[in-house]
Amino acid sequence: MKKTIFFALFLSSLLFGCKKTDKKCDLNVANFAGSYKITAVKYKASATATEQDLFASEPACSKDDIIIFNANFTTTVVDAGVKCVPPGDDTGTWSLAGSTINLDGENGTVSSFDCNSATITLVGTSQGEVTTISLAKQ
Repeated sequence: MKKTIFFALFLSSLLFGCKKTDKKCDLNVANFAGSYKITAVKYKASATATEQDLFASEPACSKDDIIIFNANFTTTVVDAGVKCVPPGDDTGTWSLAGSTINLDGENGTVSSFDCNSATITLVGTSQGEVTTISLAKQ
């Protein structure tokens, strides 16, 4: 009986006592490439302007679209789920250098990335103009 209790305690200490190490996720082309869904789009026209939620005003047929960042630096937008009329399918290009991302010729910054989600910040031409796009990997 003592051996059974000791074995159960030993086994539970192995299962619950070990600390999991978080896998580090570097921002690079191989880790970033993949399929994403937009989860939020915020916009500020200037540093003093009130932030607007642009995603909330998007039609339902656009909110479920998938953006695929292909390893060959092309993008494919798939009008998934509820189809828009006309469909929102599209193609484009992208590149990544450090945390700078170029989307169809427009530069932005990948301000956060954890291999499951990303936040891209695009600075506009007006002082303080910023668009922030949140993505969830699919």
